[in-house]
Amino acid sequence: MARFRTEKDQFILDRCRGKKVLDMGCVNHTLEATLLDDWRHAQIKKVAKELVGLDYEAEVVRELNQRGWNVVAADAQDFDLTKQHPGGFDVIVASEIIEHLVNPGSFLRCVRKHLAPGGELVLTTPQAYGIAFFFEVLVWGEEHMNDDHTMTFSRKNLDWLIRKCGLEVKEFHFLNPDSTRLHKSLGARAAAKLLYIVQYLFAWIRPGYSKEMIFVVGRGGDR
Repeated sequence: MARFRTEKDQFILDRCRGKKVLDMGCVNHTLEATLLDDWRHAQIKKVAKELVGLDYEAEVVRELNQRGWNVVAADAQDFDLTKQHPGGFDVIVASEIIEHLVNPGSFLRCVRKHLAPGGELVLTTPQAYGIAFFFEVLVWGEEHMNDDHTMTFSRKNLDWLIRKCGLEVKEFHFLNPDSTRLHKSLGARAAAKLLYIVQYLFAWIRPGYSKEMIFVVGRGGDR
């Protein structure tokens, strides 16, 4: 097995193929993001058997539903779709969600309630010991994080939180995606590519320096 993965979207799509999926945080912050070719929710729609979205951006959710999407406006830490979907979901996708929350335990308990028997939560999040964070502290004295992030997890403390919420980790991967394509200017793309190469090399030596993590999680006791 590879020491770490570099492709996040394809990993998620492969897990969703032919499944009933709940995609959490599907708006990706703005309505404009939903118009881009690489909007992940639209990509999941192409491969899933059934797809439901969930996001707290109520106005954007309303607009998406008017366009024919099936999205629920709700808080990821306190939602209940059991009446509408009593059988639960085969896959729940929560990519770059948990680090934005104030109560990740409530989020995980809600997820557990909505997983079908044998279902999986696919969770991705930044990794606390990523080498980029180390360089930021070295140069600026503190990490430069998204202002909306409330926490950063290591592999061990997120694994422990998952287990305390009645779930279990079925699969784990360190992740080092190349974000070069997300930048528009030539200078920003060059800087992103350089950072990716440095991140990749450090992670190859020690995977614990990876930028992100993927957890595949099931309900505790499911076999």
